[in-house]
Amino acid sequence: MGRAVEQGAEDGPERPRHIDTVYLAGLRQDLDTPITGIIGYAEMLLEDAGPDEDGYREDLGKILDAGRGLESMVHQLFDAKMLEQGEFDPTQLGSSIRHELRTPLNHIIGYAELLIEEAEDAGQNARRDDLRKIRSSGKILLELIEDLLSTTEQATELELSGSELTSVASAVASSFEKIEDESRTDKNLRGRLLVVDDNEINRDMLTRRLTRQGHEVETAAHGRAALAMLKESPFDLVLLDILMPELNGYQVLEAMKQDEAMRHIPVIMVTALNEMDSTVLCIKMGAEDYLHKPFNPTLLKARVEACLEKKKLRDREAEHLARIEDEQRKSDGLLRVILPDPVVEELKQTDAVRPRRYDGVAVLFTDVVGFTPWCEGREPEEVVARLQELVEEYERIARRFRLQKIKTIGDAFMGAAGLLDPVENPVLNSVQCGLEMIRVANELQAAWNVRIGIHVGPVVAGVLGKQQYLYDLVGDTVNTASRMESHGTPGAITLSRTAWDSIDAVAEGESRGVVQVKGKGEFELMRFVRFKPGAPGPDEPQGGKPQESDA
Repeated sequence: MGRAVEQGAEDGPERPRHIDTVYLAGLRQDLDTPITGIIGYAEMLLEDAGPDEDGYREDLGKILDAGRGLESMVHQLFDAKMLEQGEFDPTQLGSSIRHELRTPLNHIIGYAELLIEEAEDAGQNARRDDLRKIRSSGKILLELIEDLLSTTEQATELELSGSELTSVASAVASSFEKIEDESRTDKNLRGRLLVVDDNEINRDMLTRRLTRQGHEVETAAHGRAALAMLKESPFDLVLLDILMPELNGYQVLEAMKQDEAMRHIPVIMVTALNEMDSTVLCIKMGAEDYLHKPFNPTLLKARVEACLEKKKLRDREAEHLARIEDEQRKSDGLLRVILPDPVVEELKQTDAVRPRRYDGVAVLFTDVVGFTPWCEGREPEEVVARLQELVEEYERIARRFRLQKIKTIGDAFMGAAGLLDPVENPVLNSVQCGLEMIRVANELQAAWNVRIGIHVGPVVAGVLGKQQYLYDLVGDTVNTASRMESHGTPGAITLSRTAWDSIDAVAEGESRGVVQVKGKGEFELMRFVRFKPGAPGPDEPQGGKPQESDA
């Protein structure tokens, strides 16, 4: 920052040092706030004035013209370009403020007092209150001018640095405005808006303007309150002041964009400062747009509606994507009901399922003894309900013992062990599963007796069909397992000799002799009797932990 004065030529006179950017921003921020109130309230009062109130409208017009003149002078006095070019001289500040600002300001206060008296006489309380706000803003501005005059005089006499002047004025960050020409508006677009500003006049002005445009508006006096309100209820748009105590606008914007629930809410940054670097920073941080105070009502309306329109489109897109994802989840869930999970994943990734050969797969078939006679004389609803109950129990038991359900055909159930989920002894898992199926089927309401057959060997697995997928097994092993079931004993598990050899060390059984199996020739059938002492029982599945059941 250096000294408040700097030397010219070697023998030249000293001249005052140019006040720094931060101080300039602080002065302009302090002066702009009450000017915003004067212009804003005057514009709204003019909008509400009746067509036969020519004198009243003329006086309001004088107030408005004076306010706009003040705004223009403040922007000229505190132009950042003057500072950068070394043309800003603090010794001229007092003179400029004294002669150029006080006169229109006195006009504003004077006309406001006259109109207040007229409103009181006419009993127009709402109008009187707004005129009082204009007068109050004018008096606040007068006080600021006196303080600034005193400050700049001391700066010249005491050679204060820019940083010391900043502590006298309000502490501000360098912030700049971006105004783009946006003309697209939607007159029917309405939203729930949050106005965040530490200045009561600014909050009131924005609220009034936005409410007139049909929006629902809430306000917050500082950043912490704003974040709390955003967490409690949804908003469509936030108009956020940059220069605030506790949390400034940058910090609030950063917190919003880091929060998953708030990051989608569009933000318009609002400030009295006018430099491009701040605009770029806010946009990079995620702000939707930028507005300068005091704001133009038409521009405000256009910017707000443009942001709401973008949010509405984003919300529609998010809703559409959510519906697509929901339909995908439903489709995926339905697919997993029909096909095993590994098959579904392959189908989703490659749009096809390659047929595969698997060795050492134990295939299990079940059949309800006397099912057809049982169905005779019963209502269809009862038949389907009892069968559904049985199949659901079979599915639960198959998951428990790590068998893959292949399909059901009427009262028949087909499952396989060691197919997609490798287990240590597929036949042993199948026998354990079959014992539980026999027990549960007999305990259900229908009290069915079940016949079970098991064989082990190679199978070919693949997805069949186009309109209705079916993951199925084919091959000699499947046919043989089916024959074991059909030649089996009710209430027992019948195994081929090949399958029995896989559990001979842990199980006791009896040979049912050699039978002639259609299409297969002679086969020795083995009936499972019990597990040997110390061998795993039906509650101890082999090959790892069982899958969780639905029970």
